[in-house]
Amino acid sequence: MLIRLLLAALLAAGLVSAQGRKGGGGGGGMGGMDMPRMARQSRLDMIADKLKLSKEQKEEAGKIFDNAQEKATPLNEQIRNGRGRVTEMLLSGKNSGPDWDNLMKAFTAVLAQEEAIETEAYQKVYASLDEKQKAKAAPVFEDLIVGMFAGRDWKRAPVGGSRGMGEGMSSGMGEGMGEGTGRGGR
Repeated sequence: MLIRLLLAALLAAGLVSAQGRKGGGGGGGMGGMDMPRMARQSRLDMIADKLKLSKEQKEEAGKIFDNAQEKATPLNEQIRNGRGRVTEMLLSGKNSGPDWDNLMKAFTAVLAQEEAIETEAYQKVYASLDEKQKAKAAPVFEDLIVGMFAGRDWKRAPVGGSRGMGEGMSSGMGEGMGEGTGRGGR
């Protein structure tokens, strides 16, 4: 029961977080004048800076991350749809029993697949690092790589700190997931 409550709390936090990112950002301030925004570094630039990657290492990391994003894209739709299904079940009070258990098994299985894609990408990048770079790699992974394929574009700089749950569930999740409603996008 405690695990279910924790999972529900994490799900709710993820939904609230995703809702908060949808809002626009107008000019505001100074008589309605739009203030120029400073360009943020891309995620790859941030990783390259923190690990002191060479040009070749940076290019290779970009290829690894592009490939990982391609693998993660179908999972992201499944995660979004699954979150919608979990929310529906929570709101209708059906957060126990075999249907709930099947849904949770399917949901966590897809989240685990996404984590495996991240880990594989990290391992490939890590293998290309020299010893000095490897010493800095763990915090970079935690801050910049964890959750980076949960969206539609890994290249965007992260908003805030590390991720909680992924960003996005679909019809391909097996029994209990249902078709979902496609909610929870970005």
